[in-house]
Amino acid sequence: MKKRGFIRILSLFALLVCISSCSLTSCKDNPEKEKVRSVLLYISANNNLQSYAEECIRDLKLGYVPEYKDKSKILLVFYHIPGKAPTLSRYSCNKDGVVISETISIYEPEMNSSQIASFSRVLADVERSFPADYRGLILWSHATGWLPEGYFANPLDRIGDKSYKPVEDPYRFLVKSSTDGTPQKSFGSDNNSEIEITDLAAALRQNYEFILFDCCLMGGIEVAYEFKDKCEYMLFSPTEILADGFPYTKIFNPIFNVENRLEALKQVCSDYFAIYDSKTGIYRSATVSMIKSSALDNLAGVCGSIYRNNQDSILTMDASQLQVYFRFDKHWYYDFEDIVSRLATPTQYAEFKRALDQAIVYKAATDIFLDIDIERYSGLSTYLPRTQYKVLNNFYKTLKWNIATNYVR
Repeated sequence: MKKRGFIRILSLFALLVCISSCSLTSCKDNPEKEKVRSVLLYISANNNLQSYAEECIRDLKLGYVPEYKDKSKILLVFYHIPGKAPTLSRYSCNKDGVVISETISIYEPEMNSSQIASFSRVLADVERSFPADYRGLILWSHATGWLPEGYFANPLDRIGDKSYKPVEDPYRFLVKSSTDGTPQKSFGSDNNSEIEITDLAAALRQNYEFILFDCCLMGGIEVAYEFKDKCEYMLFSPTEILADGFPYTKIFNPIFNVENRLEALKQVCSDYFAIYDSKTGIYRSATVSMIKSSALDNLAGVCGSIYRNNQDSILTMDASQLQVYFRFDKHWYYDFEDIVSRLATPTQYAEFKRALDQAIVYKAATDIFLDIDIERYSGLSTYLPRTQYKVLNNFYKTLKWNIATNYVR
């Protein structure tokens, strides 16, 4: 009996040694999995922005590109220009520093990259090919802020107005101004298709560290609030953006190599602003803002209390006294703080200012943007409703910002 008991003890000891050895070996051979960060640059340029899209890719190759062997840093580009099939590619560099483009997906030539089904399809391909722990998204194309599809070109509320002439090419002046020849870039224009922000936000099934809107007029409180549950930070401009857009020779270095997200994205903003602020003449034109999404609910609560008893004041406010961010009579983008400051009591305004400062973590603007004098810059735009704009007001009521604040009733 003693012998059998001794054998059992030896066997148990051997088993424990084996388990311990296997565990140690497993820990050594399988270290904790490295976190993966991916960034998707979505270029919808099947329109008059083709040459600028090509320039964007050239600039990208001149800047920081992750090494191919580094599986923790994934840079993806969806690219659609006229006459070519859209592609999804991974950009990386080999051991010699040469940038290589690995095609992940080729789509049918007739694909419309400014339709929600196409956008959702690309996002699904990204997730299937490169699942990540941290994600970034850059949207590059034309854009009209929070407006419903097609409204920017031909406002339905102005049909029948003899002073208004419909625009055949709504983005003509956004690419080349009729007065100074300076190119600008405005999300989504492909064969007269546009993606409304409600659909665009709903298509995002994952949470993103940041969304950068490299397109015009997206820096509005309406856009920010629509995307607040989809990302930690947003980077955008309340005005148009000159066609060269963000500096792709610079932006991916902080995005992939600075672990502090706030500081990395602030650097992206400051690099963008510094480039345009250093130019002369009409090319010295830039506005940029960075928003912290988690602070927007508090801002909405403060604004809701201000809007509640000021409906008449909102509808009759003198627009001519406000800071604008639009040109060519596209008057749907006014300075957010400028409007609120004219409605709030001193106590309400102080509370609003605190909430706004918590939400906006970076902002900068040149004193003139093309032919717009920037005298007041809160970092965000907003709509100024008018009773005659029934179509626009009804659409505005569907936006999350209006649902939260009851700005338009």
